[in-house]
Parts: sequence; structure tokens; C-alpha cells
Amino acid sequence: MQNTLISPRPRRRWLAAFALAGITVAACSTGDDSATVAPSPTSAATDAAPATTADITTDTTTDTMTEAPASAPTAPDDTTTTVDPTRARTVEQVNEYIAQAAAFDQAGADAQFPQGLTFAAGGAPGYSRYVFRENAAGVVPTLVEGPIDGAVRCQDEALPCSYLELRQLHDSGDPIPPELNITPGELATLVGQLDELNAFAEAHRDVDSACAAGFVSDRIQTPNMGSHFYNVNWINDGFDPARPEILLYARADGQLPDGALGQCVDGRWAGEPMVLVGTSFIIPPQVIGNDHPDTFAGPLDNWHIHYNLCRGNNAGRDTFVPRDQCEAAGGNFSEALGWMIHAWVDPAHDNQLGVFSMWNSSITPVTDASSVFESREVRGSDFPAGAEQSLITDFLYTGGLDVKVGQPLFFNNVDAVPHTVTAGTPDDPSLDEFDSGLLTPGSNYQVTFDEPGVYSLFCTLHPDMVATVDVTE
Repeated sequence: MQNTLISPRPRRRWLAAFALAGITVAACSTGDDSATVAPSPTSAATDAAPATTADITTDTTTDTMTEAPASAPTAPDDTTTTVDPTRARTVEQVNEYIAQAAAFDQAGADAQFPQGLTFAAGGAPGYSRYVFRENAAGVVPTLVEGPIDGAVRCQDEALPCSYLELRQLHDSGDPIPPELNITPGELATLVGQLDELNAFAEAHRDVDSACAAGFVSDRIQTPNMGSHFYNVNWINDGFDPARPEILLYARADGQLPDGALGQCVDGRWAGEPMVLVGTSFIIPPQVIGNDHPDTFAGPLDNWHIHYNLCRGNNAGRDTFVPRDQCEAAGGNFSEALGWMIHAWVDPAHDNQLGVFSMWNSSITPVTDASSVFESREVRGSDFPAGAEQSLITDFLYTGGLDVKVGQPLFFNNVDAVPHTVTAGTPDDPSLDEFDSGLLTPGSNYQVTFDEPGVYSLFCTLHPDMVATVDVTE
């Protein structure tokens, strides 16, 4: 699993892909296309060809979305066109994909889910642009996170992306790792903003001080996150790094509650002892706009919006059931819940998944940072039993790409733009072996290998998106 999910400027890539129309794919080499499909090691013929269509089975799966945010813009209805993989064998077909992708309507998708598309369940909150979940109403969108252009997910423990690490990097004057995609000036401004935020958090370390300042607990402690204490009087005031709308606390005994937490009563906390773990912000789109918020300096902040969320404050947990089920259970249903972001500036909970990550592995249940990703992957009823899952997000094929012969490999495109899963390399495409066709956001694709070997794949729209699949007996 690759934990550092960092994209270069996606929009530049996207425009570059359009320029490929009418030229050969070989002209798009990125220098990382030397891997080839390995023939079966048990083959007796020395010139045996790699596995072909006869050896590989493919299947595209989708689910119909029956509920979506009412405020989301409408995209053209013809953006779901794909090409039969059995016909997708030539460079001309690659260019046809590019032409299809050029017609994809990205307008409004920075804050909303693309409409007019057929969604399938998939994604991972905190790790992918989109998250789609399946409930009794069908497949519904539940999260959008990050800007379309220039998102940086720094979630590798080897990189300096926590609050204390960023501050040390700034103070040292050492070269900034290029993966952060941040300038020295942006870093200086960001560290100053985080220091202001830390000062506010320190002044409210005692949960009673939060109650006295007007913060109200949502009574829900989310694993690896904590409980949100909102100051509703500040939500419509815009962005101020020195005054977050939310403080995050967790039970001091390190346990997850099995029901609702306590409440603030007459300016004091009436419940289990709590400790400060972090801060968070929430700003309604009508205050800050529909575009991804331009707030903290640099590209590390990935704000998100929740959709179709059932807040079960009295039960102590969130769910994603339909509105009627939510209200029947006494929950509060939200079609959309503002722009939000976590900022982990408490030194005792310095986050190795990054200062702006959705999750913090140092908060109950404490775990290794690298293990959080797999526990957050979302799967629907179409997910094949025993399959390995790969999320296409931030212009990467993420997750495990090691499978057994006959074990399905299931790709979920939860990125902001279409992609393909295509056999071969940009210099040597092999679309007749396997090819997904154009996968719009929210589309899934399954491939199963009948022979062991190392199989190369790439995206015909973004030729620097390459990967290999290791298939063993």
C-alpha cells in the first residue's frame, strides 16, 4: 500500500492529455514504462506470448444512484459512454477515449458530485476525492474532499507533514521535499497559521473552558478522530486560523464510548473526563463559496463536504442510512454539511498522517499510521468476494496490486476526472488483453488473471499513470 497520495497539478495533466489526440501513444513515454507482461513461467514455448483476452476475464460493474444532493449542478447525460473492451485495441481507440474525456463536464464538481453519471460504491474517506456508499436507497455520494487542481495528500510517515515536523522544517531552513509542493514562503505562512491555531487550542485544553466559551458537544466520538465540540455562533464568520469553529476531544481513559457522550451544562462539562486532541473548521458554502476554500497557505489542506449523513447524536454514532430511516431512528439527516477540515496542532497527538489528515492514528483506537487506510476502504454489494481493491485517486492506482491467479482485482475510480485501466504501457499499449474503457468518477472495473506473471497497466488519458500487477499461483 502506498500511503503518500500526492498528485502534481491535475489540471495541467488533464489539458496535456487533450493534446495527444491524433498522435501515437508512443510519443507519451514518461520513462517508467519498461515493465512488460511476463509470460507464464510454466510455458514450455520460449516465444510464448503474454496472457491474452482468452486468459483474462473482465467485467464492468455499476449501480444506479437514486438519491443525490439537490443543490448539485447537472452535467450532460451522455458522459457515461464507454467502449466495448473487445473492440478497444488500437492507438486510434486511445485517442477516442481522449475525445470522450474532453466532453466530460467538470463545471461545479469542485464542490459537488458530478451529476448525470451512474455511481458505484467505492472510495476511502480521507484518501480519495469521492466516496460513494450503498444503502437501502441505492448508491449515494457521501463525501467530496480536496481541490480538483493541485491536491497534495501527504500521508507518508517518512515525509514532514505533521504540525511539529512542518515547524521544524521551517525553523531548520532545510530543503523542502518536492512531494510537499510548497514554497518556503507558503511554508512560513502556514507554520504561522498553525502556531496561532495551537495557541487557541492550548487556551482550551480543559474541556470546561470549551463549555464556558460556548462550544457544544455533538456527543459522538469517532474512531481515530475524537468528538466535535461546535461553537455555532462562529460558523458564519468565515475563516480565521486563530479561531476554529470546532475543538476535538476524546475520552481520557482511551476507550471508545458504546453510546452518546455527555454534554456541556451551565458552562461546565457533565460527562466522562475528556482530553483535547485537535481542532477543526466548518464553513458553509454560502459564506466561503462553492469552490474549494482558499484558506491555509500551500496545497496541504484538503477540505471536505459530507453528503447524505445521518447524525445520531443521541446514539453516539454517525450512519449513512436514507433520510426516512435516519429520522425514524431519531437522527438528524443532512443532505450536505458544509466545508470542513481537521487540523491536528496538539503536540501530544502530532499526526503522522499529516496535519490536515481526516484521521489521526494517535487517537483511540491507537494504531500504526500505515494501517489506517485499509480500514477505511468502502465496498458495495458489487464487490467480488475475496477481491483485492485498488482505488484510482489522486492520479494513482493505489492499494494492493498483488493478487493470486483467479482472484479478482477491483478498481474504483474515485478521482475527479475519468481514467482507464488499460493493459500495457504508453509506449506499447495492449488494449486487446484488457481495457476498462472510459471510467468516469464513481465507476468500477474488475479484471481477473488466469496465468501468473507481472502485468503492466496504464491510463490512456494520463500516460504517467502506470502500475504493475504481480499475479502469483
